[in-house]
Amino acid sequence: MTQRDVGIEDILGLNLVSDAQIAPGGGRVLCTFAENGADRGERRPRSAVWLYSISGQPPVRISTGSGTDNQGRFSPSGKQVTFLSDREKRNTAQLYLVDETPRDARKLTDLPAGVSSHAWAPDGSHIALLSMDYIPEQDNDVKLFDADRRFRRLYLCNPDNGETQPLSHGDLHIWEYCWSPDSTKIAAIASDEPFEWGWYDARLVTIDINTGEAATVYESERQIARPVWSPDGSRIALITSFWSDPGMTGGDVLLVDLEDSRARSLTNGEPRSHYTVHWCETGSSLMTFGLERASAQICRVDIGQGSTPLWTAEMALSDYGGSFDAKSGQFALTLSSVSAPPDVWIGSLNPGDSDLELSRIPSANPAFRMESSSLQCLRWNAPDGLPIEGWYLAPTGWNYGMPAPPMVTVVHGGPTAASMPAFPMGSAAAWTPQLLQSGIAVFMPNYRGSNGFGAEFAEANIGDLGGGDLQDVLSGIDLCIERGLADPDRLGIGGWSYGGYITAWAITQTDRFAAAVAGASITNWYSYHGGTNIPGFDEQYLLALPDDLDSPYAWRSPLFFSKQVSTPTLFVHGERDECCPVGQAYEMSRALRRLGVQTECAIYPREPHGFIEREHRRDMVERSVGWFRRWLGTL
Repeated sequence: MTQRDVGIEDILGLNLVSDAQIAPGGGRVLCTFAENGADRGERRPRSAVWLYSISGQPPVRISTGSGTDNQGRFSPSGKQVTFLSDREKRNTAQLYLVDETPRDARKLTDLPAGVSSHAWAPDGSHIALLSMDYIPEQDNDVKLFDADRRFRRLYLCNPDNGETQPLSHGDLHIWEYCWSPDSTKIAAIASDEPFEWGWYDARLVTIDINTGEAATVYESERQIARPVWSPDGSRIALITSFWSDPGMTGGDVLLVDLEDSRARSLTNGEPRSHYTVHWCETGSSLMTFGLERASAQICRVDIGQGSTPLWTAEMALSDYGGSFDAKSGQFALTLSSVSAPPDVWIGSLNPGDSDLELSRIPSANPAFRMESSSLQCLRWNAPDGLPIEGWYLAPTGWNYGMPAPPMVTVVHGGPTAASMPAFPMGSAAAWTPQLLQSGIAVFMPNYRGSNGFGAEFAEANIGDLGGGDLQDVLSGIDLCIERGLADPDRLGIGGWSYGGYITAWAITQTDRFAAAVAGASITNWYSYHGGTNIPGFDEQYLLALPDDLDSPYAWRSPLFFSKQVSTPTLFVHGERDECCPVGQAYEMSRALRRLGVQTECAIYPREPHGFIEREHRRDMVERSVGWFRRWLGTL
């Protein structure tokens, strides 16, 4: 199978491997294989937990449910495996334990709202669980806006008999957590409110497992995430950043001393973003998985000396991190490239290592073949002199000296995220293979506000959304034109979430684009604030309040500049998107249609911010690529 032959059907047929977990003492890896998309009306793809041996023995399927089985975790002894499964009630997962074979899977919990995550205590005596408050459906189906205060709470489960008791109580919503090395406490990222925006205003607490009492350890102006307790129990390491989504956090490594709650950055000013942090056995250094200049990276962080890169590659971390066993030094993670879907990779970190070698466990998709795309890293200076980088992919069969190809600029979301040399699986990135095969180049700029270039760069667009970041994008397009990489008369732009916003904003600021596709976009900051589940986002990034008519809420809303648009524009949006409400697409598409601009608006039932159903993913890709091909003249 060559790149030219790879279609959306091939990509939708892939096994998606994720959540690589190294065993205590090393030697084995648990991971999850999932279908690429769910069936119609389903909220989750089907998946299973598999066990790999590093020695090369055939993998073993650990879970046998017919629905969603995931989150495989080794017990501290390595002799048992737990995982989550919704085999009894779809979309309500419970905790299961396997002793020897998949047939021995024993159900441990029966919580009404199910289990969303779990973690073994280091001594194996308990398993910590997260579960939402359960409120039975009432005859009255009225919903009170911003008043459904269902908290996500910690529970403790006895792995021997499944006895499960609540641990956290009161108005405390738990987002992430880890065990103390002596198994007597749990450190958690917690908020006072159970709404999505509570994540961005959370604090670090410790919870005594005997009393359930929570003590605040550290509060930060910046967001904190991914806590890990030091081997001696005296400190907790965190990742600190600005407004990263749950599970997608990247920033500096912060160390909190539990004796006096003082915190210090271990990586301040470094030109990289750390995703997850793991203590080495001695407690004098840590290992991190992260991103530098949009390439995957593994670092050692020596306390008081900063971080040392040990491995860097033009690949992408598929899970925003990996797992590490301090005793053996072995680690596991999932990596992808522009031509290879995610697979499990393994390696070892030994004291004094200055570099690392990684090896891939046998592929999750052995029959899949896709030619390597011509990937280039481009560097340029924005109009204000700020250095910017981005990735350029040449279309299939194109070489220097040939006429400049049409080009689509794909703008990543976040904005605190990054365009990486990753396999194109979801949202706007999924357009890439079909665009390249249609003779259209793809340009992916990492504008100010992106991860991978340090905290200062990641926060450089605060108070200036649609300002300097848009100029970064446009000046990068200028570079592509100057180098003969793009036809200036056949340019397209598209993106998802914040990338959808930049798309909608760009077509109001310039007429250089012949086509645009705005996915899950923001078009009116006023109505966005009123409808989103993260209303603090716009306040923080615009440095303004929505009750002011003369503010960035007006100055930077694409809707209010609709009369300046001539670009044919397609809006694609999930009907149940709580982050960027579907009304954002309705408002702008209706305005453009009234003004006579070629406009379509495709709304996908049941879909949230990121599409789940397989057929909706297919239609979104085909519709978006078809729109670009139509208006860029490659049909």
